[in-house]
Amino acid sequence: MKINYRDLGIRIKRRREELKMSQAELASRTELSTQHISNVENARSKVGLEKLVAIANELDCSVDELLCGSIRTGSRSVYSDEIAAIIEDFSDTEIRVLPEFLRNYNYIYQLMKHHIEEEMPE
Repeated sequence: MKINYRDLGIRIKRRREELKMSQAELASRTELSTQHISNVENARSKVGLEKLVAIANELDCSVDELLCGSIRTGSRSVYSDEIAAIIEDFSDTEIRVLPEFLRNYNYIYQLMKHHIEEEMPE
């Protein structure tokens, strides 16, 4: 399994900002440098399991919430929460259009999935 460090960094940053926590504060609480937190958030550095657990604990979330892009199963509720947070800022018009967009998205996804499977060697 390959970890998507870019998505991991984005989720760490998003959660930290939701808590109105600075990089320096997170670094201090996890015994990391501010520069390392910045590098992790920007996918310039990898983070070990022990430090990832420490970061998740300080951000009051689970490791799977931070890794959900890298986990194959069980992350559906994490994505549902993430989607809910995104659409929270939508205008009334955007909300009214969203169901039709999602119906079309499913159709497009199925077309792309079929095309990708045809091109992949066995």
